[in-house]
Amino acid sequence: MIKRMMMALCIFVCTFTLVACSGQQTNEPLTLGVNAIITEIDKENKIITTKDSEEKGVLGNDCLVDCSKIPMIYCNYDTQNVVAITLDDLQVGDEIILTIRNSEIENLQKEDNNKTKIAVEQLQLGTQRIK
Repeated sequence: MIKRMMMALCIFVCTFTLVACSGQQTNEPLTLGVNAIITEIDKENKIITTKDSEEKGVLGNDCLVDCSKIPMIYCNYDTQNVVAITLDDLQVGDEIILTIRNSEIENLQKEDNNKTKIAVEQLQLGTQRIK
């Protein structure tokens, strides 16, 4: 009898937990990896200008990325080693992968000089360097 009561109590708790958790929605924003190419580097202000690496991209031809507060990494595709990099490691013409929130892409901001500014979560250097 005690075993049946314990089993019933266990089933009740499990069911209650599943029902209680099913109504919760996650507020985790969707992030996207966007391929881009560096067209300018302003080391003094820590800003890079990028353009889409594909014809139908979301960034356009003049998109500003503030690199002062974002993590920047390099992944060697052959060895799978990931290292932190700085703005000094980037070059005009480099291919990069920008991690951008979906909501940020929807709210692209135009600057006065017709350049687009976007907040980025992370920058990954895609151009492979021989080291």
